Amino acid sequence: MNDEAVIRAMKESDLDEALKLWRISFNVGFSTNFDTKEILIKYLNRNPGLSSVACTKEGKLIGALMCGHDGRRGSIYHTAVYSEFRNKGIGRRMEQRSLEELKKAGITTGFLFINVNNPGSKEFWNSIGWTVISNIKYLYKEF
Repeated sequence: MNDEAVIRAMKESDLDEALKLWRISFNVGFSTNFDTKEILIKYLNRNPGLSSVACTKEGKLIGALMCGHDGRRGSIYHTAVYSEFRNKGIGRRMEQRSLEELKKAGITTGFLFINVNNPGSKEFWNSIGWTVISNIKYLYKEF
């Protein structure tokens, strides 16, 4: 399946399927208040070409990854692949594509946000070179 998955930039038209995947994958760890289609369209427009999707040759979305930057550091959010397509290198290929796009924008360092309650997430990201920073806490506030 790895060679058959097409990895490309996420488009607005992918968001309905991506949101469906993220809600299934992250369950209660996904914010339906904050991560609306409208907000994610703004994010994609602010960060064109950085987010990635994986699709079958027939065009069915099977993976999605949000990526952007603030001018200094890149950020990766909401990476998910449908369970039947996992362990085939798809998540890694989406990450590589987005990191290459960040490099083209002059960004060479970044952060990755995971839900510690998502089984296997920490292990997956550690296995492909991401490091947990234990002395930094990520804080959240809606305003």
